[in-house]
Amino acid sequence: MDPRRWWLLAVAVPVAIACAVAAATPALQGLGDLALVVVGLVAAATVWIAGARSDRSAGWRLLAVAPLFPVLGAVLVGVVDPADPLDGVILRWLPTVPGYLLGILGLLCLVDRRRLWTGRRGAVEVALFLTASIVTVRLLVSGSVDEWATLLLAERVVLAAAVVVTSATMAAALVVLGLVEPARRRMAVVLLVGTVLLTAGRGIGTSAILSDAAALTAASRFLVAGGLLLLAVAVFLDPGRTAPAPSGAGFPRSVDIGQLLPMGALLVAVAAAGIVRFTGGHLDMFTWGGLLLAVLLAVVHRWFTACQEHQLSARLRRSEAYFRSLVHSGVDAMIILDGELRVTWASPALDRVLGPAATELLGRHLLDAVHPEDRADLAEALAADARAAVLLGLRLADADGVWRCMEAGISDLRGDADVAGVVLHCRDMTERQARERSLQSVAYIDPKTALPNRAGMLQLLDDRLAAGTDEDRDTLLVVELDGLLAAREHTGRDVVGAVVAEVGRRLRDTVRGEDVVARMGGGAFAVLAAGTGADADRLADRILSVVEQPLVTTAGLVDLSASVGLVDLDHGLDVEDLLVRADLAVRAARTAGTGMAQRYRAELGEAAARRDRLREDLRTARAKGELVLLFQPVFSLTDRRVAGVEAQLRWRHSELGEIPPAEFLPIAEQAGLLGELQRFALDEAALAAAALPESPEPIPMGVDAPAGYVAAGTLVADVEAALRRSGLAPERLVLEIGDATVTSTEDRDALDISTLRLMGVRVALAGFGGDSSMLTHLTRLPIDVVKLDRTFVSRIDRDARMRALCESLVGIGRALRIAVVAEGVETSAQLAALSGFGCDLAQGFLLARPMPFEQLMAALQDGAGALRPGMAGVR
Repeated sequence: MDPRRWWLLAVAVPVAIACAVAAATPALQGLGDLALVVVGLVAAATVWIAGARSDRSAGWRLLAVAPLFPVLGAVLVGVVDPADPLDGVILRWLPTVPGYLLGILGLLCLVDRRRLWTGRRGAVEVALFLTASIVTVRLLVSGSVDEWATLLLAERVVLAAAVVVTSATMAAALVVLGLVEPARRRMAVVLLVGTVLLTAGRGIGTSAILSDAAALTAASRFLVAGGLLLLAVAVFLDPGRTAPAPSGAGFPRSVDIGQLLPMGALLVAVAAAGIVRFTGGHLDMFTWGGLLLAVLLAVVHRWFTACQEHQLSARLRRSEAYFRSLVHSGVDAMIILDGELRVTWASPALDRVLGPAATELLGRHLLDAVHPEDRADLAEALAADARAAVLLGLRLADADGVWRCMEAGISDLRGDADVAGVVLHCRDMTERQARERSLQSVAYIDPKTALPNRAGMLQLLDDRLAAGTDEDRDTLLVVELDGLLAAREHTGRDVVGAVVAEVGRRLRDTVRGEDVVARMGGGAFAVLAAGTGADADRLADRILSVVEQPLVTTAGLVDLSASVGLVDLDHGLDVEDLLVRADLAVRAARTAGTGMAQRYRAELGEAAARRDRLREDLRTARAKGELVLLFQPVFSLTDRRVAGVEAQLRWRHSELGEIPPAEFLPIAEQAGLLGELQRFALDEAALAAAALPESPEPIPMGVDAPAGYVAAGTLVADVEAALRRSGLAPERLVLEIGDATVTSTEDRDALDISTLRLMGVRVALAGFGGDSSMLTHLTRLPIDVVKLDRTFVSRIDRDARMRALCESLVGIGRALRIAVVAEGVETSAQLAALSGFGCDLAQGFLLARPMPFEQLMAALQDGAGALRPGMAGVR
């Protein structure tokens, strides 16, 4: 109980008891009503204040208000002082009836609304409570039929109203006791007793006033005062709906008090009728009808209960059959021990491992059944004080006396009353250990992880491919760790070695008993898993999950991720083809994103074959004349003339057609051919620029310089050679570098660019404004031209924010005396927008497409370099 409410209980209870005694003392009959009024006020105040802290405060506050209405009735009687007792009863009951209705509503609010409606059974139960209460209260108030017959019609109406409202209140209290949470049941019992005393006292008091029985009046006041006192006590016993259920107290688990209450209510009604008959009274047809109705409702209630129990039993049987089928079909065996560590049950999976010897285990002490060398470790794991789950190995003899190696996970559930034993989940490791010993016998073991190494896995794959069939295929999973290099830089080689060993252990614990894990070298592992399809995909997901869990090392936490490639061991493949497929699947997984798994598909092989062919054909592309330059003019929006030309490298394959630069340039960089291609582009672009027709302002020629080419360190020498061979003035050559170059941490790259700038060669920053471009690039390197990225220009005519950003960038370029070129102009609206805020230069398909040099020369000579939107070009 909340200590802050003790004072309230300490004050309210003595006051209520004193007033109750005064109300029931014959010598103080004149003060009886006043004492009862005081008890009602004290009880109402107590319930109101104490119930405000409850999570069912609405119900308690309604119950606090309900006693005030009888107090109002008593005050009315005291003020009016009617001469006729019947008038006094009517005055007393007129405000009391709404009070009872509020009390009923308050009682029902103490129960969760979701629990109030329990279907047809609940409706019958409420009807039974109400009927039994009406019969009982009627007999208690008016006695036999003779006493009822002597009353006037008005007196009968008053008594009937008293019977109905008090009976409904008792029925509501019974409903609360039947539906309330187990932790609040003690409160509900006190509330029910208080309600019975209160309603009985009210009914007896009404009957006493009508029959002028002073002794009954004193008794009724005592009952009413007692009921109000218990109502005040009940609120202090309410622990709240979230309180845990009591253990070891109250009704046993198997007893549902909600099933006992209907029978109890019927028994009380029958007992009341029997007492009246035993004392010589008579029962009228109303009472007999009520008893028969209560019996009928009890029978219907029991029938509904039997139907629900039958449905519940059917669900339990289905659930039991479901879990029994799961246990029977499980691969791992399960053994249950009692408190004495004797085998009480073993799953059918153990029969598949041990044969008939599994049945002989039942009833035996497990320590007597395992191998003698395993008893000490098993006894320690099964100790009574061992509560954590344990994984250990043990050996059990099969029907032939051969010791089968089992990996057992032990869960101590002796503290669980539903199990009261120890559960062992056993996995047969005999075959896997035999395979591991076979691998160890040929020294194919990785010393760091104690797993098979690359040679051991290759040997195993060769054996499986040679012996495999289409009906019994396996899956190879190649796991490549990401993040080891960063971990080595921060933690050192020794810590990384420990991390790799821990990952190997995790993989070993993750796979199934028949699967084999090997370390292929570095941060690569391989898993040879039995089966294909969904099982292998789920295994890949589990592998990714365990790898991504943080690893605790002496240098702190290390976070890794992985990419997993899956390939089926198709019959007829050799080991090399299998590894090639696995490597392609791993690459696809890495391309898909961090922590992904990809299965080998024929498309991956076709893409790899295309890359291999392009790599080989690219070596001879220049000799075959397949490499060409196309030229796209750059126009001045101010002078409306050609202000420059950009040279673009193209590869026209003799069989595959035109290969886009985005495809062949990365291949050239990987094959070491990027420098040769760029030197060709530099030479041809310089020669073309020198051959352009003379104009008042010489037209510069732009050439792309990829980051990989700049990083090679030959840029300055290649540019110098190209200028020397062509005779082109350095200021007419513009080298276009990208964001990857300017963000490089290599000082040599910045030095090369500065050297070119001193030679007179101009430098342009391409793709400016892209995802990773920064304004600091404009000050860190000597930049002459910036080329606005096409992602900006494409939305400039329909996005006000993008237009404002481009206008700001143009303003920055003007302030820094840097020319600004807008790339990718494709619509007239874009061109108008660029012209509107003073952009210097522009290029794009709207103005001119990339074209051969001869076509460029013709356009320049015919139009004298004038801007003519839509100039022809290569599409």
